[in-house]
Amino acid sequence: MNLTLKAAFTAALIAAGSLMLSPVSLAGDTRAEALTGIAFEKDAGDKYQHYEVFAAGSSEPRVGVIFAPKEDIRNFEVLALTFKDANDNGIFFDEKTLYKTELLSAGKPLVVKFTFFGSIPNNGIAFEDRNGVRHKYTVSESGEDGSLVLNEFK
Repeated sequence: MNLTLKAAFTAALIAAGSLMLSPVSLAGDTRAEALTGIAFEKDAGDKYQHYEVFAAGSSEPRVGVIFAPKEDIRNFEVLALTFKDANDNGIFFDEKTLYKTELLSAGKPLVVKFTFFGSIPNNGIAFEDRNGVRHKYTVSESGEDGSLVLNEFK
């Protein structure tokens, strides 16, 4: 994901008023430095003392990703994704909800233990912004630098 896409993703989340990315997942985007939100668990250090943990699969190795919203968000889901199609209109996946909570609280982050397979994303999240609009993103690890990558999908 290039910096332009990262900036667009950040702008979309800011506009949605929901999840914010950490500098870990948006290296080089200085606007993200003051934001909390999505990071590898190992990089979050002792910042979060209390959080819920969900294992999205049983395959190893599993990598912890922490989701710490800036404000409460509704209908947060962890998704298992299977690639379906890609065309000029976007990338499409079959989705299976693995975890759902009506409210992901700003004060109680969620760590999801993901397994990343290959270059096609197999993990995702979905949530509703404060206006009730549903947003869906793939969650993957960059093959270039190992950073956390999120891309919107339909």
